[in-house]
Amino acid sequence: MESMQRFLKLRNRFHKKLLYTLVVCMGFACQTYLQAATEPLPTPLNLSTALSFAKDHPRTKLTAEQSLLFPVPQPLFLGCHNLIFNNSSISDPKRNNNETGLIDPVTQQELLILQAYFDVLLADSSLIGINEELAGSFIRYDRAKTRQDLKEFSELYVARLDAEYQEVRQQFFSGRATQRFTRSVLAQAINHPDDLSSDLTPPNLIKSPKTLPEANDLYKEALKNNPWIEQLRKNSSAEQIALYEMALRQQILEMKLRLDILIAAGDRAESNAYSKDLDLELSRTLYEMEVNATLGRSMTLQSMARMEEERVKYCRTLTWARLNALTGKPILTQPALDKEPEETNQ
Repeated sequence: MESMQRFLKLRNRFHKKLLYTLVVCMGFACQTYLQAATEPLPTPLNLSTALSFAKDHPRTKLTAEQSLLFPVPQPLFLGCHNLIFNNSSISDPKRNNNETGLIDPVTQQELLILQAYFDVLLADSSLIGINEELAGSFIRYDRAKTRQDLKEFSELYVARLDAEYQEVRQQFFSGRATQRFTRSVLAQAINHPDDLSSDLTPPNLIKSPKTLPEANDLYKEALKNNPWIEQLRKNSSAEQIALYEMALRQQILEMKLRLDILIAAGDRAESNAYSKDLDLELSRTLYEMEVNATLGRSMTLQSMARMEEERVKYCRTLTWARLNALTGKPILTQPALDKEPEETNQ
């Protein structure tokens, strides 16, 4: 037990040296129609507050043609299309974004904010695993260096450990950069380009019912309740209307298929996380028994598994949010969950 405490003390001391402090940097203000907001953001920032900025964003005042001049950055971690359709031989990064011309601009901006918000949370989660890996590699190198001084380890062995440590160290600085970059994307999405949020509140996520609605039913609901689709149909030719309706049907089908696959993806992520939890417990036991000198990569692998579990849940919420938008509902509307069967008295 004492050796375990020594390891954790050394790891924590190392983490303090590399503690990440988010530096708020100046961005550029979009001045096409509206000035960037000047009110300071609350700390921590929650999702409801972030979404409330959508209606005043300059992007919502642009025409479809003007919007093409200002492409939205692709998410660095979310990548829901790649997560779900991972057997495709064709890479289509645009499908990882949440843009669609079939909803009103304010709702579209809400989806982009939701996407950026989730990407920040995943960027933070990714650094947890890298931190664990960096601490472990530093401890292995530091111990080997000490034993090299005692002529117990060769210079070649220590050099290899140093190279491994330097590789993970680079990943650490890359992780810090992604934290800052994803926060900048979120700041742009909420029209606060000069205000990078250091702390985000984990949001309430949408849960899927066991029985998903049929794609054709969702399509009919969208034609009936989506006011933006109705406006597009009124101002378009017969050929354009046909193309809008085909695009709507295709997007709804894609979201429905995503939800189907995310059920299996969720089961896989949950099973993998549980397996990594057990691996960590075994590693801790072997470490306390002084069978192993360190915990190895078990803490890193556990952190990575938990991050993947979060990613699946965020993609599920984002998929439901887009379906809600296409069918004319507020994006965070919770679908009707399956009712538990009522107990009957015998």
